[in-house]
Amino acid sequence: ALVLDTGSLGGEDAAFEDAVALAASFVYTIDTHECLLDLLFVGGTPEAASPGIRAYTAGRGQMQSEHMLEVLAAVAPSVPAAFADLARAVTARRESLTSVILILLGWDEERGKLAAALRASGAEVRALLVCAKDRRPAQAPAWVVALHPGEIESGLTRLR
Repeated sequence: ALVLDTGSLGGEDAAFEDAVALAASFVYTIDTHECLLDLLFVGGTPEAASPGIRAYTAGRGQMQSEHMLEVLAAVAPSVPAAFADLARAVTARRESLTSVILILLGWDEERGKLAAALRASGAEVRALLVCAKDRRPAQAPAWVVALHPGEIESGLTRLR
């Protein structure tokens, strides 16, 4: 699963834009001929203008990843508190998930609980926190990779 945190107090700021671009890069590079890819986020889309949980699956007879890229092109920020709904939706699917990429715009107790629950269920979890250099939360665990707007590519080299 690819989980995109769209909660942003600043609206479409650099961190939000880079988080969406990062999600799109994963959609583009993950081979959905051999596996399924679930994309989950909170927000409006061309199909549904009102905010809410959006879930799409690509691969093996499902939608094409190109459609997911179109969906991501229209994603808008949500209020940070909406992450609770997203966390519940992801948690409800955790038994069927083998790996999860969390693209986060912040770190708090709610986001930490989701990551911990996914890890406890046996899923491989990669948490990527997109934030300004001076906004990395001190309470974020060391396994959370901080990526900074404008420096995403160089930050991804640490994932090896």
